[in-house]
Amino acid sequence: MSYYPPAQGYGYPPYPGAPPPPTQYAAGTPVYPPPHGTPAPSAYPGYPPPQPAYGAYPGAPPPPAAAAPGYPPPGAAPYPAPHPHQPAAYGAYAPPAPGVHPPPGAPPAASPYLAHPTHTPTIPISPALTHAPSMAPTLPHAPTMAPAHTMMSVAPTMPMGTQPSYYGTAYGTTLPSPQQDAATIRDACRGFGTDEKKLIGVLAKRPAEHIALVATAYRQLYGKDLEETVRKETSGDFGRVMRFLCLPPIVLDAELVRDACIGAGTNERQLIEVLLGRSNNDMAQLKGAYYQRYHKSLEQVVRDDLSGDLKKLFTIVVEGKRDEVGYYQYNVEADVQALYKAGAGRLGTDEMEFIRMLTNRPDAHLRQVFAQYQARHGRKITKVIKKEFSFNLKTSLVYLASWIMDPAHCVAKQLEKAMRGAGTNDQALTRLLVRHRNPQFMAQVKAAYHRKYKKSLRDRVKGETSFHYKNALVAIIGDN
Repeated sequence: MSYYPPAQGYGYPPYPGAPPPPTQYAAGTPVYPPPHGTPAPSAYPGYPPPQPAYGAYPGAPPPPAAAAPGYPPPGAAPYPAPHPHQPAAYGAYAPPAPGVHPPPGAPPAASPYLAHPTHTPTIPISPALTHAPSMAPTLPHAPTMAPAHTMMSVAPTMPMGTQPSYYGTAYGTTLPSPQQDAATIRDACRGFGTDEKKLIGVLAKRPAEHIALVATAYRQLYGKDLEETVRKETSGDFGRVMRFLCLPPIVLDAELVRDACIGAGTNERQLIEVLLGRSNNDMAQLKGAYYQRYHKSLEQVVRDDLSGDLKKLFTIVVEGKRDEVGYYQYNVEADVQALYKAGAGRLGTDEMEFIRMLTNRPDAHLRQVFAQYQARHGRKITKVIKKEFSFNLKTSLVYLASWIMDPAHCVAKQLEKAMRGAGTNDQALTRLLVRHRNPQFMAQVKAAYHRKYKKSLRDRVKGETSFHYKNALVAIIGDN
C-alpha cells in the first residue's frame, strides 16, 4: 500500500545509494528469499513446482512416439493404460467440440462486442467494477493486514494501498480532458482579476493524478508553469490551498519537510504529519524526490534539526526499514509485557523500547499488541504514552500509535485540533485536507469525525473559514 500513486510519472530517480523499493506481501505469506540479504539455502524442497502439461493447439503434429529420456526407469515396465473409470479430462484437456475452431484460412468469427463494423465496441462491465475499490492508507503508510480470523475484531479498515478509480464513480461524473481543464484555468487567470470559482472548480475537484496531467497540458499549450501561474493570481490562505493543489503529492511532501526544517526553529508538528506512518516504499520515494528537488539528503536535514530521543525516533523512521511483511514471528504477549515493563511497570520510562517497537513491528501485529495491552492492563496505549512521555516526543508517539490503530480517526483528531480554541491553524487545516483529499479516504475521515464529535466536518470547516478559502476547503471535503 503506497501513499503515492504508483503511476504518477514524476520521474524522480532514487537518491544516491538508495536500495530498491521492497516487495510488498500480504501478511502470513511466506517470503522467499528472506529480506536483509539472508543467503538462500542450498536446496529448496518442492521448488520449482512441476509444470503442468498443456494441450496441443488444433492441427499440431502428434508428439513423438519415444518417451522422454529416463521414463520409464530402466528395467521397469511401460506405464499401464489409464483406468477405465478414470475421467477423460484427467491429466489432459478434453477434445474441443466440433465447430469451435475454424478451418485453416477461414475468416475470424465476428466479435460479440461489435454490433456493426462502424460502431464503437461496447464492452460489458462487470458489476463488481462499478465501484471504486476500498482503500486499505495507501495512507497514505502501508499497513500489512493479518488474516481475517485474527484481525477482524482489532484492525480497522485501512485507507490506502489499492488505488481508487478516480474517473467515474469516485467523483460522480466523467472528468474533462486535461486540455479542457488547462483552458479553463487559462480563462480564469487571463485579463484583469481572477475567476476564483473556476479555479476551485478544477483544482479542488480533481484527483492528484489528473492535476499532474493538467499541469503538463498547461505547459504545452501556453508555455507557462501551472503552479507559478496560480501563485501569482492568488494570495493568502486561499492562495496556499490552490498552490498546494497544483503540486504532485510527493513534491508537496518534500516541500513541507524543507519548510519545517528551514530557518530558525523546527516545525515538529509538520514533520510528524508528513514523515510518521509512511511505508518503506513511500519513504524511499520521498527521499529521492527531496534529493532531486533540493540536492540534499532528507535524512541529514532532519537529523540536523532534531535532538535527543526525538532525533532517534525520526532517524529510524526516515531510514524506512520497518518489517512490513511480518517476516519474523513476533509474540504478542511478549511485546505487551515489554511495553508494560518499559513504562507503567517501572520507575521512569525506557523511551527506546517504545520507539523501537512502534517503528519496527508490522502494523497488524501492533494493533493486536495494543488491544491485548488494553485488555490486560485496562488502559489504551495512547493514554500510557501521554502519561510516560512529554513534549514533542509524546506528540510524535501518540500520533504514530493513533495512525497505526486507525488512520482516518487519527486525521479526524488532527483536523479538530487545528480548529479548536481561539483562532484556526489555517496552515495545518490546509495541509491536512489537501494531503488527505483522496475521495475514499476522505469519506472515512468524515465518518470518523462525525462519530467522535457528533457534527459534520464540512459544517465545522465552514464555520471556521470564510470567502474563497472556505469554498476551496468545502470543495475538497465534498458532500456530507
